Amino acid sequence: MDLKELRERQSWTLRQKIDHSLGVIDQFVSRLNGQVYVGFSGGKDSTVLLDLCRIVKPDIKAVFCNTGNEYPDIVRFVRELKNTEGYDIEIIYPTLKPAQVFEKYGFPLISKSTSAIIGKVRKKPDGKVFENFVVKRHSIFKLAKKWMFLIDEKFDVSEKCCNQLKKKPFHEYHITSGLFPISGEMASESIQRQMKYLQAGGCNQFDDTTNSKPLSIWLEDDIWAYIRERGLKIADIYHKGAKRTGCMFCGYGCQFKDDNRLQLCYELYPKMYNHFMNYTNNGVTYREAMRKVLAVNGLFLPDEKPKTLFD
Repeated sequence: MDLKELRERQSWTLRQKIDHSLGVIDQFVSRLNGQVYVGFSGGKDSTVLLDLCRIVKPDIKAVFCNTGNEYPDIVRFVRELKNTEGYDIEIIYPTLKPAQVFEKYGFPLISKSTSAIIGKVRKKPDGKVFENFVVKRHSIFKLAKKWMFLIDEKFDVSEKCCNQLKKKPFHEYHITSGLFPISGEMASESIQRQMKYLQAGGCNQFDDTTNSKPLSIWLEDDIWAYIRERGLKIADIYHKGAKRTGCMFCGYGCQFKDDNRLQLCYELYPKMYNHFMNYTNNGVTYREAMRKVLAVNGLFLPDEKPKTLFD
């Protein structure tokens, strides 16, 4: 599998992609004798995935991890489906709460790759990570100069939030249940996911990391087109202006001017917003850390934005 072939598949019609995904799911289910589950986030992508999987295996189990960092709309939507006849949905929980993860590991800022680099450099400032990603900067995941100040900040920055709140609970579920995951990742979502798809050589993997990603070749427009075509109900948060869901207060991408997550949280759930902004690491609040990150691009927290800024 190479990038050219991926681009060709991404250009297929929706019908071609649906047929491809159904074939991927059928192969995965058959190869593993039905011992599979859908990693269900409650977002639009996994809602499409669950619908496709139910076409192949109507009684398929879906598993939702309530991290404590989910939009209330998402949790409500999942619970509604759970109580709908014909759906088999199980809800699991992480061992640590978001506040504990932030305090122990650090804040998730900028992006997963940037957080990982900063975290490793802070631990070993004279190590290979610093040499390769900061000094030589010869990788696509190099640390941008404007974020280098985070290396010397009092608070820690880490990518381990996702590992603790999502990946670890799902891994433990796999160990105890013996079921293998089907997830709704798309290669178009990030360079990292694109690279993983190309390295895997396809949507299904049957090795030490046995998993299925039937939506790998889909694009954002395909997801919405499928939702319209099938008349699927999705979580209300999308009708309230959310562009993407995921963890409610994740700092990844908040530094972009077109990201509306913080604004949406502040407007819809002010108490949760204020509660989360007071999470700490090394005595520094998430508010203080986020304020510094946003300032780099001339942005402000929604409740600190000057009233005359855009007048």
